[in-house]
Amino acid sequence: MKLDVLRRYRAQLEEVARMDLFQLRQELHEAEARARLLDEHMKHTTDAYLAKAGGVVALDEFLVWQSRFQAGTSLLAQARQEEVRLSEAWSQKQNELREAMQDRRTVDRLAERMCQQRQLVQDRIDQIEMDEAARRTSVA
Repeated sequence: MKLDVLRRYRAQLEEVARMDLFQLRQELHEAEARARLLDEHMKHTTDAYLAKAGGVVALDEFLVWQSRFQAGTSLLAQARQEEVRLSEAWSQKQNELREAMQDRRTVDRLAERMCQQRQLVQDRIDQIEMDEAARRTSVA
């Protein structure tokens, strides 16, 4: 595989990792916002229940409140799990991006060294040709 092809490939891998990281960050922000909203909703539900519980609460009304708490708790737990999952995925993608950037820099340094070596060889060839031309003119 030619070095330029490898360089382009590494750059593409890095760009894909950047885009994936951006997408995961957006999803994580959305999950965090959803968890905050659910948490606030649960606090409002709790406050409303406590205000109502100061008086007498019928059994069927208590069961309705209990059902609301269970549903809210379940949704909040799911939202927190999604937030943790996305956070872990984001961290993993950050690591992948770091590796892709390191790989690209390594290939770039290799390409630079090869270019320098080619230039050094070309300079030597040019010097040999100039020396030969100078020798010919001095002999003639």
